[in-house]
Amino acid sequence: MFEIYGFESASRRVTLIFAFYILIFLFAGEAQTPRWQPVAAALTAEEIIDAAEAAMGPKDPRASISSISDVAACHGPKGDFETRIISDRKGNLSFQQFLSDHKNIEGILDGRGWQLDDSGRPESIDAIETSVLRGHEFPMMALDLRRRFHDFKPISRTQFEGQSTNQISMKDDLGQSASAYFSLTSHLLAGIIATNSRTGKPATIRFDTWRLVGRVNLVSRVTISYGAETWVFDFKTLILNAADQNAFQIPETGRLR
Repeated sequence: MFEIYGFESASRRVTLIFAFYILIFLFAGEAQTPRWQPVAAALTAEEIIDAAEAAMGPKDPRASISSISDVAACHGPKGDFETRIISDRKGNLSFQQFLSDHKNIEGILDGRGWQLDDSGRPESIDAIETSVLRGHEFPMMALDLRRRFHDFKPISRTQFEGQSTNQISMKDDLGQSASAYFSLTSHLLAGIIATNSRTGKPATIRFDTWRLVGRVNLVSRVTISYGAETWVFDFKTLILNAADQNAFQIPETGRLR
């Protein structure tokens, strides 16, 4: 009996030592294997946009912006041109574009789009052309994303133009699908893929750089890709709260048709 008991005691000690080393191995593996780490909860669309707004600047300085007046040096498939944009928080817009062979003078006043025809007379434009025109308000678009789009829903983390981003889906003013992409590092809006209202095809808007104006970061360079063509808007001037209501009035060269 003594010999048997001695054998069982030794065997049990070996078993306990073996179990001890197994536990050490398991705990070490648990500490090194990412799958054992807790996973952060996915952000809501509101939380993603909140972070982007905070990255642009404090709430009060952002809220104090009533208008943005900007001048952009632009380059497109047909060469260089200049674009002057005045946007306000009410949705009014003055848009002037000066190309080598012609100019575009357009705007939105109280929700109604207009343009000057070839004779210089103002004429109304439909909802599709108004939406295309509003799609050029890049600094105000980024600042006022919640008013320019709706029905925000989180999608996933994804790559956008070489950046790691949070993607959300949304709808534009015509109810067309769009997606916004927010940098995981800066939290700023990295870009938008929107539907071209004229063709129904996607256009990619990349927000390349931002500039601190007062206490608010505004987008200062934008690249637009549509099919095989590319346009660049490099904003040389960004002025806050300089516009009054006269800036959005339709030129009095004739009655709006």
